[in-house]
Amino acid sequence: MLIKCEYIIMSRIKFVIVIIAVVIVAAGMFHFLSTPSHADYYDNFTEDIGGDGFLVANLTHALKTGENSIPDGSFNASIGEYEYFGARNISYVDYVGAKDYIVVWKTTPDKYDFFNTQNKVNQYVSDYSENSDEKCFIEYSYENNAVYGIIIGSQNNITFKESELMYEILGLDENGYDLVYTTKSPSYSYGYSSGSSHYHTVVPDRYTLSRTDPGAYYDHYEYGDNYAIDDYLESEGYD
Repeated sequence: MLIKCEYIIMSRIKFVIVIIAVVIVAAGMFHFLSTPSHADYYDNFTEDIGGDGFLVANLTHALKTGENSIPDGSFNASIGEYEYFGARNISYVDYVGAKDYIVVWKTTPDKYDFFNTQNKVNQYVSDYSENSDEKCFIEYSYENNAVYGIIIGSQNNITFKESELMYEILGLDENGYDLVYTTKSPSYSYGYSSGSSHYHTVVPDRYTLSRTDPGAYYDHYEYGDNYAIDDYLESEGYD
């Protein structure tokens, strides 16, 4: 009888241990799979909008938290509506915990009658929503015979200037892409890329760039605007 009782006790102890282990593993999996409350300062994520390297978005100090396909729709901007087709909605969180989204898509040029596809030059439009701080950038690529678009949301105090969307997030060349509504009247919203560089490269976040290409860091950013990075570069012999 004593042996049987000991056996029952040991079995129950093992059962409890197994239950505790399952709970610990489940808690760990939930923590791993749950949406993070914020990104780390040096986090960043990159989205190849068309999957071909033509237009690429890079968001720094941010962490991607989700992605889903959305129905065709439209964006209400300062001079009218811009439609999007076969788009993806991508959610993210920044390093202070603010959450927002971008909408990206690639489609055929016949969907947009304001681009002159007879001209062998890349054409783009940059606009903003008057009801919010959302921004959009849409570009027609004559080489790829395709249109690429991005809408960047503006919620929870995350706002971007036109220049930040074009030159920092999309990494476009300032010499080939003029700002549209920031420097010109809203009625003149269509610009043309120079065509000198058909494929756009994205400038990495400052931390990565300072360690992979210090010379480019100094060319792209102002000296003294990030003391932690500047101190690092000075310690490496750059001034």
